[in-house]
Amino acid sequence: MISEVPPQSWEPGDMEPEFYLDVPGARLVTTDVLLQVQDTIAETVEARAMSLIYGESGLGKTFATRAALKTIAPDLLLSLQFARSRPGPKDLREELFHQLRLPGKMPGTATPLYRQLMAALPRRPYVIVCDEAQQYNRACFELIRNLWDNSRKQRPAVLFIGGHEAYDTLQSDPSLASRLCARREVKAMSPEEMLQVIPLTHAIWATAGPELLEHIDVRHADGSMREWAKVTHYALKGLKHFKTDTVDQQVADWALAQC
Repeated sequence: MISEVPPQSWEPGDMEPEFYLDVPGARLVTTDVLLQVQDTIAETVEARAMSLIYGESGLGKTFATRAALKTIAPDLLLSLQFARSRPGPKDLREELFHQLRLPGKMPGTATPLYRQLMAALPRRPYVIVCDEAQQYNRACFELIRNLWDNSRKQRPAVLFIGGHEAYDTLQSDPSLASRLCARREVKAMSPEEMLQVIPLTHAIWATAGPELLEHIDVRHADGSMREWAKVTHYALKGLKHFKTDTVDQQVADWALAQC
């Protein structure tokens, strides 16, 4: 579905987004995804609640979340990221200890560390961001739930960002599912939305006709912002390769062959 608010490119300085592949000249666009994620995050933070943003990879979940969280004070964000896949509760406890910058030596056993976290979390209006939540097992979700449940003086807002596996795990447990304030599914752009959004994401697409954009989307991108970023990356190289200033069928097909 296309938003009633037409997509718009953001003016420089409004936000410093982190673009996939760091494509020069890329612009942040106020798509349906970004607006919906912003609404979900605002609601979650205001209510000090737990929410889930989920969907297939490459559709802009993490990008939109990070863009929306630019308005949150950095020292209130507890962004849980791990060097290895499939973290366990021990990894979460230790990462929270470091993110909270707790003094002293970290306890070597679970219970004393859990008590330190319980004492620290209610002190400030923290926002816990659990990215790649499809990697979490049920025990990880239970740990976050217990910390949230027991921080009654001032609960942290909790955002789970992940694939459908995260949704399935949370929904399969009534005690977890009942605590979710919102579930926001991020979907691929429709062909109609793609034609509105992509010309705003980079100057090289502003003069591309709808037939060419549809050709690229059908053949490769399929409504994925990450795949469109990849095509843009190679299209810029294609412009140099063919010594031209305009993306035409030849440049587009060359770029698609590199993807």
